[in-house]
Amino acid sequence: MSNFSTLFEPNYTILTFLMIKTFFYIEFIGVLSLIRTFVSRGPSRWAAFTAFSVALAGVAAKYVPPLAGFIGTDVGRIASRIVNQGVFQSGSGMALPVLVSLLFALSWRLAGRRWWGLDALHLIAAICFFGLWYFTLL
Repeated sequence: MSNFSTLFEPNYTILTFLMIKTFFYIEFIGVLSLIRTFVSRGPSRWAAFTAFSVALAGVAAKYVPPLAGFIGTDVGRIASRIVNQGVFQSGSGMALPVLVSLLFALSWRLAGRRWWGLDALHLIAAICFFGLWYFTLL
């Protein structure tokens, strides 16, 4: 009977990963990149602005169509494709977080970077997020 009771219990690692992926990661990296856009100079600013723009597009694609009533329309389908692009599988939704994270990491390597604490926060968030993703793939 104990195997049957665990069959319907949720896997908290997967639930935590999905919650962070859906509601927090892109938004957090977007805020970090917006801060870097204001404090850095030169190429680092442009990479951070690009990361912010992609994060903003992802957040808009996630929240605007349901709020505006575009579900089932062409706009809603395009927004769904933006949010649900995969990296390893089609529809896993990891392309957007990976892209935003890589663009922000690029701003760390370019000239004009300031506030190394932003990079430290990004590194901690990325290790936690992609570590959770790795454990959900096992």
